[in-house]
Amino acid sequence: MYINVAYKPSLRDPEGETISRDLLARLGFGVEVRSGKCLVLYIEAESPEAAREAALKIAREARLGNPNVHVIEVVRVEEG
Repeated sequence: MYINVAYKPSLRDPEGETISRDLLARLGFGVEVRSGKCLVLYIEAESPEAAREAALKIAREARLGNPNVHVIEVVRVEEG
């Protein structure tokens, strides 16, 4: 289970802006970058949907991100 925690799109992302400027200056790539953190959780559940719900519950209750400024999303669920 992969959980992404990133700034909400409406908020500035200073780290992403710095990376974006560096990519343009050093490599010539003019791209927008949003930074965040990716957490990997190993959850045993009866279905991918149950695992997704458990991961979101863990993220909210453990406050892996600040709900006022971060978006928390499950970006990938793998069975196995």
